[in-house]
Amino acid sequence: MVGGVGGTTFGMLSSIGSDLSVSVSFNIARELLDAANDEQIAADELISLVLGFAIIFSAVQSRLNKALDDRRRSAALVARRKAQKDVSEIFGKLGSDVKSLVNNGFIQAAEQAAVNELATKRSGLDFLALVVNILQRILVAISVQLLAASVRAQQQSRLVRTVSLIGLAIFFVFVESLTNRRV
Repeated sequence: MVGGVGGTTFGMLSSIGSDLSVSVSFNIARELLDAANDEQIAADELISLVLGFAIIFSAVQSRLNKALDDRRRSAALVARRKAQKDVSEIFGKLGSDVKSLVNNGFIQAAEQAAVNELATKRSGLDFLALVVNILQRILVAISVQLLAASVRAQQQSRLVRTVSLIGLAIFFVFVESLTNRRV
């Protein structure tokens, strides 16, 4: 647990983040449904559009994450090459066993230092990845709200609506848990 004012504030904001997201996405979905009705766009078409944009932003997010990973790998490779050159110049006269031991430790330390330095420097690419991540999450939340509104509008039976909404919630929680899984 993080103490202090910053830790308390961060904890408080994190705990209300999901509630805020649900509330705001509900209101955005309601506004989009009203606008779709005004423009005579079917709810299904609106859901398709919002889900389509969510998928597009997911693809963009994946590309940006790959670019950021490539940047990290590139920084580590440059540091590795520089460290290998430095080790060869400094410890060139040592025996091969000692040189290998020093070489591996020095190179790993240099790679780690380069990656840590890169992590402290944020670029426009990092900012863009954050914005796209936020937009993608908002679009998914709005999609869920639109689907829930569609279920409520199309089903007459309260029991069928409830079961459909529970199924919808289970589906999205399942999909979300699969996306956060690391292999």
